[in-house]
Amino acid sequence: MKTWFNFKTWLITLTMIVLAVAIAAVITTYEYSGEITGVSAGSQHNVSGWAWGENFGWISFNCTNDNTCGTSDYGVNIDQTTGNFSGYSWSSNIGWISFQEKAPNYGFNSNCPSSCVSSNNCTACYNSVDGKVYGWAKILSLGDDGWLKMSDDKVLVWNNKGVTIDSNGDFHGWAWNGNSTAGVGLGWLSFNCVDTSSCGTSDYKVQGELNHAPTAINLSAFNWNYAQASQYGALRALLRWEFSDPDPGSSQSAYQLIVSRHANFSSPIINTKFSGSASQHSLTSDNGLNYNTAYYWKIMVWDDKDAPSVWKNYDTTPDTDNNDGVPATFTTYKHEMPKVDFTWFPAAPSQGEEAQFSDSSKYYTAASPATPTNCSSGNCFYLWTVPGDATIDDAASANPKITFGSSGDAPVSLKVTDSDGYFSSLTKNLNLKQKLPGWKEVKPK
Repeated sequence: MKTWFNFKTWLITLTMIVLAVAIAAVITTYEYSGEITGVSAGSQHNVSGWAWGENFGWISFNCTNDNTCGTSDYGVNIDQTTGNFSGYSWSSNIGWISFQEKAPNYGFNSNCPSSCVSSNNCTACYNSVDGKVYGWAKILSLGDDGWLKMSDDKVLVWNNKGVTIDSNGDFHGWAWNGNSTAGVGLGWLSFNCVDTSSCGTSDYKVQGELNHAPTAINLSAFNWNYAQASQYGALRALLRWEFSDPDPGSSQSAYQLIVSRHANFSSPIINTKFSGSASQHSLTSDNGLNYNTAYYWKIMVWDDKDAPSVWKNYDTTPDTDNNDGVPATFTTYKHEMPKVDFTWFPAAPSQGEEAQFSDSSKYYTAASPATPTNCSSGNCFYLWTVPGDATIDDAASANPKITFGSSGDAPVSLKVTDSDGYFSSLTKNLNLKQKLPGWKEVKPK
């Protein structure tokens, strides 16, 4: 009787286990088959390869891995613009892993942020700036116990193990499900054999064909040389940069500039994003630019897939006549350049005739940077230049006398330098008459 009871008990128990497994399989298939139906062809996804976990077994990220696309189209994709993951990976041990599940029932915000950042607690996403993968995937067969953490949240158990993607598109690091040390969850999932030093015996990795973040390089702050400052005005800066991107054929779609008098970029005079592929931007007084002021500036650029760069700070010596010597800043001029002008008499001198030149230039000071003052002794210094056959009594005088040796065009230049060493030049062309014929009085016969 006891033997029969034990046998019958075990038979009933075994039957119940088989039925439970079968029912669970049916329920699982019914529950998740509708979710998989909409998955597009695996060959159209940009993630492929294999991941491995001791408690997971092999995880395939694309049906092209095992030539099953004809019967089971699946794959994982990363949106080139937003970085958001979508699609499914597959394991013969644990079934489907969804990369498009929000996790409101796991205590997270169901409204995913618009950008992929470390605070993302939604679907898995890739941040092209820092190369990290954030968010969560879900092992569907485990229900609410199936959340697979992708990001490195800096707690001790992670030790910087979170999933990353390098510049070649190779995945690295580990994802985590549950707490295997307590007997709950599946533990670590490795994305690259390099991280486990096992490539010699098990060569696997997950790889994506991804857009990479661009960079801004070769920043300069060209705020005119003296000649240009004289012509266009001294209160102007031309910010320049170059767009760089490891992706062939990529181009700049936008840029954002921040310019400030403060190293922490507080109270900026400009903080604006502009569309287009420009590689320079002009600043004037209309932007709030002031005389004799040091400015910091930085730039962020976007590629044609809307991926942003990191901020790049200006940190070089400017190629300008107003080099302030501080790599982190460019400094505007103290004031405007001298405004050069001069006149002469007679207005139409002849060859060999002495002409009186008179300076009428103006200069500026730091106290009145945009208000001109008539030049006077000690405020303006002169240098006159005349044709080779002309003579000048004092080339450093404000009002020299010049005699020209030939007729025709005769360019005369005046360079005026102020007490700050700023200078401007002006050239005027005289059209000299031929030498008048000599007259000699003759006594009539």
